[in-house]
Amino acid sequence: MIERAIHDYPTATWADLGCGTGTFTYALAGLLGEGSKVWAVDKLTQYLGTGKGPVAVEFLQMDIERQPLPFNSLDVIIMANTLHYIRDQETFLGRLPHHLIKNGKIVLVEYDTDRSNQWVPFPVTYDKAQTLLAEAGFKNIFRIGERPSTIRNGMIFACVGQL
Repeated sequence: MIERAIHDYPTATWADLGCGTGTFTYALAGLLGEGSKVWAVDKLTQYLGTGKGPVAVEFLQMDIERQPLPFNSLDVIIMANTLHYIRDQETFLGRLPHHLIKNGKIVLVEYDTDRSNQWVPFPVTYDKAQTLLAEAGFKNIFRIGERPSTIRNGMIFACVGQL
């Protein structure tokens, strides 16, 4: 779902915000080129390895919604099934461009639903994602992947936006 986002940045510094157990962190590490780095960031302690092959993975425990991000000059930020946990999505996304390089990107992976539940408290449809990203200063927002959800009815989408 995210492979198309890597095309422009084969060797890059990424931040995986809300990395959880590292599903997307490890997918990135397996796709990125030598010399790349993935900051894996989560509110809860995660036990992640140091990466696959020549890609460095560094875990950072912090609450991304309440604490300032400690890095700048990122090439790409990915939030996979994370934004739907953020109450004030507009304000949060508005802070992210300051941590990206000029022409940096954001990748979102979300359930394409507007129905909330305990696992998706603040849902983000693809249309809502486009609006939120545009308001945060991202352009050229488009869907890069989609597949049926294995957890709930409907689809999961991946989209990318660029500064």
